[in-house]
Amino acid sequence: MKSFITTAAITVALATPLMAQGALDADGDGNVSLEELQTAFPDMTAESFAAMDTDADGVLSATELQDAVDAGLLPS
Repeated sequence: MKSFITTAAITVALATPLMAQGALDADGDGNVSLEELQTAFPDMTAESFAAMDTDADGVLSATELQDAVDAGLLPS
């Protein structure tokens, strides 16, 4: 039940990029790393992450997170 609630909260947060960053950005640096994303989505692979990291800087910005949701790469 706890994991369901956590997953539901993260999914709702992904609907808005700024909220998504707050929910996923554990270290507060303003971006989401692969490790931070894997906390919410344990099956996330480096290859899937790289597909979302369009500027190849190793982290996801709010724009990249929203683009990933829009492209169906992350749940909305």
